[in-house]
Amino acid sequence: MEKILQLANKINLPDELKDKLSELDMAKIEKLSDKCIIKGFNILRKEKSLLRLGVILNLAVKVKDKYDEANIDEKIYYDTMSDIEIWCRHTNYEGVKNYGWLKNHVSFELFRLGRLQFQLYECKNKTLLYNKLPFSYGDKLIYIHIPEGEKLEREKCDESIIEADAFFKRYFPMYHYKYYFCESWLLCDTNRDFMAENSNILKFMDMFEICYNVKVDVQAIERIFGKRKLFAKNYPENTDLQKRTKAYILGGKNPGIGVGVIRR
Repeated sequence: MEKILQLANKINLPDELKDKLSELDMAKIEKLSDKCIIKGFNILRKEKSLLRLGVILNLAVKVKDKYDEANIDEKIYYDTMSDIEIWCRHTNYEGVKNYGWLKNHVSFELFRLGRLQFQLYECKNKTLLYNKLPFSYGDKLIYIHIPEGEKLEREKCDESIIEADAFFKRYFPMYHYKYYFCESWLLCDTNRDFMAENSNILKFMDMFEICYNVKVDVQAIERIFGKRKLFAKNYPENTDLQKRTKAYILGGKNPGIGVGVIRR
């Protein structure tokens, strides 16, 4: 438990949450951690958020050995695990719900390098339109994810890509990939119809070759407004992006998802 609490402190979990963690049964955490590795993380679906957090932190502590063996900078380790704090915030620091996402962090598959996160990704996503993509089903890619909490400045994103090129070449030399890949509301072409010309989102889009768009607004609504309203007129207008997106929706249109690549 001591190492779990040390990590919790490093990633800035609040004292109240650390106190709750200290009361958990370490034997149960270890047992569930082993089951996650053997059977998959879905075994956590019936567990309480706090216990899920204990398991995620315990596995994060264990994966530190792989970072050390590979001589990966400790800063990258803590930057990567800082995502756990973000998802604790989403539960008002009661624990975590999104264990299906955080499994990537504790499995030595996802790394935060500067502004962006990069995931080793053997693409077996059957929902993608491969006839519109420059790669094939089963190809090895690096999946780009965008953690919340900071401005999406183009310069910092460019720096992340440069860092990622060097990182994967050095630490995963046998992992051969040709493309960085991303599917996100941030990449939808129709964003240009309503976002400000100097928007950081549009500058981020320009990093990618946009292969196609999908007319699904769930992700954009969640990220921009927090949750869906029955009537669009009830969406908040606290930011310029909210105002522009709301006006776009009230005009009878909806944001979507873009699928894009960056050649290595």
